[in-house]
Amino acid sequence: MEALERILADLAPAGPHAGARLRAAEQVRAHGVPSTRQEAWKYTSLASLKDIAYRAASAADGAALDAQGLAALPLASASPHRAVLVNGHFRADLSTLDALPAGIRVRSIAAAAAAEAELLAPVYAEHTQPEAVFTALNAALLDDGLLIEADADARLDAPLHLVFVAAGATPLLRAPRVIVRAGRHARLRVIEEFVGQEGDRGLTNVVSDLVLEEGAVLDHHRLQNEPDSTAQIGRVRATLAANATFNSDSVTFGGALTRIDIEVALAARGARCRLNGLFTTAGTQHVDHHTLIDHQVGDTHSEELYRGILDGRSRGVFNGKVLVRRDAQCITARQASNNLLLSRQAEIDTKPELEIYADDVSCAHGATVGELDTQALFYLRSRGIDEAQARALLTYAFAEKVVETIPLDSIRHAIEERFIGAGALSELEALLEQS
Repeated sequence: MEALERILADLAPAGPHAGARLRAAEQVRAHGVPSTRQEAWKYTSLASLKDIAYRAASAADGAALDAQGLAALPLASASPHRAVLVNGHFRADLSTLDALPAGIRVRSIAAAAAAEAELLAPVYAEHTQPEAVFTALNAALLDDGLLIEADADARLDAPLHLVFVAAGATPLLRAPRVIVRAGRHARLRVIEEFVGQEGDRGLTNVVSDLVLEEGAVLDHHRLQNEPDSTAQIGRVRATLAANATFNSDSVTFGGALTRIDIEVALAARGARCRLNGLFTTAGTQHVDHHTLIDHQVGDTHSEELYRGILDGRSRGVFNGKVLVRRDAQCITARQASNNLLLSRQAEIDTKPELEIYADDVSCAHGATVGELDTQALFYLRSRGIDEAQARALLTYAFAEKVVETIPLDSIRHAIEERFIGAGALSELEALLEQS
């Protein structure tokens, strides 16, 4: 990507982490942009991004949206706790963080790093693996993001809603970072929602680092709903201490090209995670999910369910790996990838994996690919439901296995409306009861 070479050549960071940012840029140059020759990128080509003249987003680009523009965006949640980032830069004037309970702090990374430089030291660790090139790029370009800290026993009942807005006529390379530190027995719910203005052609390269101390609970809901003209490469990395719980919901609707990596390290006994994913594609969209659940010790537990719905000439990729390390005994792991093809031109590449180096384990994995049930479709048509509504209802029924586990009414309702329209579900159910 010529634009990336130019961006790195123009990089002139200042401040205490300037040297580390330049070293991260050198890692990007050393690895180069991933290609389909690499196993981790075998089914996802970045060739479509090659000729886009990206420019690194600056603090000035953070001013590209006002309150009226934010109000016009179709957000899935209306939490009283909201932090807004425009083109990767925190906007205090658009955020509502005054009512956070005691023990919960949300700060701009730019402000936090200026006050306490050592806070960002983990961000600038060496990125020596080729698959980490975009994490290194995020570190090299990092100007802003959010630092979320929860003290021991702190509790946030209403979700913290992080809104990432892509805005502007120029194709921007945005590199926000989210850092969550949940103290001992803290409980948090965080929504990361990615939206944008129509016509935006930028690339969002976002990394979320999540650290859960003993007994902490983090419910993490990720909604990718950027315009179909955009691209996103995202990474979520969670590390769990003893008896910590991480629940992840990743829902992807938007973007021309989306690649999301979710990595969970179950690093101490009693740690557990639930990973759920739902993605829908149409036209020529391409969505790639890679997940890794690393059972580093015994008595750790994981469940994973991903469902894809593909239409048009779109393509989906799911690669989910469960790693059980040597002597990590008495673990349980369940993984499933189910996919629905609505078009004969749509394509899914799915690869659930188990890599086990212990013998006292309970593990299972599987994958399915299918089409809409023609008999069910006929039944709905015979009850007076037109074909478009019937197909939408059956498609939503397939997605509902994932949707029903999301413990937020606002998100579930937003997904329901996406499939079958506002209020349509109750009307269709009433029609079926009458017939």
